Amino acid sequence: MKFDREIDFPASQKVPLHVDAQNLQGKTLLITGGNSGIGLESAKQLAKMGPDKIILACRNMETAAQAVEAIKADGIEDVEAWELDQSSFDSVKAFTKRYNESGLDLHILLANAGVLPMKASRTPELTNDGHELIVETNHLGTALLTLGLLPTLRRTAAKANEHQLPRVVIVSSDVHYWTEFSPSKQEGNLIKVMDSETSWEDVIVRYYDSKLLNIFYGQELGKKLQQSQIKEDKQIVVSIVNPGLVRSRAEIEDPNSRLPAGMRELARDYTQGCKTHLFASIDPSAGKPGEVVYYTNCAPVEPADITLGKEGDALRERVWKDTLQVLGVTVQDFQW
Repeated sequence: MKFDREIDFPASQKVPLHVDAQNLQGKTLLITGGNSGIGLESAKQLAKMGPDKIILACRNMETAAQAVEAIKADGIEDVEAWELDQSSFDSVKAFTKRYNESGLDLHILLANAGVLPMKASRTPELTNDGHELIVETNHLGTALLTLGLLPTLRRTAAKANEHQLPRVVIVSSDVHYWTEFSPSKQEGNLIKVMDSETSWEDVIVRYYDSKLLNIFYGQELGKKLQQSQIKEDKQIVVSIVNPGLVRSRAEIEDPNSRLPAGMRELARDYTQGCKTHLFASIDPSAGKPGEVVYYTNCAPVEPADITLGKEGDALRERVWKDTLQVLGVTVQDFQW
């Protein structure tokens, strides 16, 4: 599918959004990046539906503590903030170890955390793990988190009926339509290519690339779960969502905002912008095991042409293989 910036994008931003509240009693929710923005608003809205527990996985524990109190004010007492920095493999591994050993179930994993540095850079910024910051935070960290939480997801699936199947919701973006994904033209491990200066253009292009990686990873994760010899894997739902252009109400109304006036007119505030997050996380019609659907405006749509056909299949498999290689894991580690 093609998605034109001048025609399709403005039209998409004007589509009315609707999601019905569900009864989340008995469910445990994990929201990454739940301390601010669309992640926090998603948590607030989900809290009103009566889940047993919400865990916010956050890098900034000071704002996370404030978010916990704000969510508790919306009607749920059992809310916790756990530290998670997706730009650090050690942090992600510590988090998944803690969760798996906690004995908690995991009914909804809303993988919302991401980063878009606003400062221009002529060269890629590398993490302590040696990977480009945007790719590690948005893609590698998300991949390591979801793979690391498989033991808990499987345990949850083993106890679930058809209305309680665990859901993994990966947040991408419509900007994935607008990347040419030039690093894929180079040979070698794709992630390592993206760590090098030879593939670097700027932070915006790399952000677009990272959101395409989210699509490829989510699609292949769903495929691998269905091919697994472990029956519980076949009961885990994987979906991918695009929230569109979302900003705070204050920024939308601020004439001095860095966001151009035309974009401010199109932007949704967090209350509206979180609805596709919610739809994929809770709606009974959203997501079935084996069907990795990309949702925009609370409805399934086709992702970018680069993800389709034989070329899309080959690129998706390359992303998966190269991602696992840099993460230092194998399919055998997950008994697939």
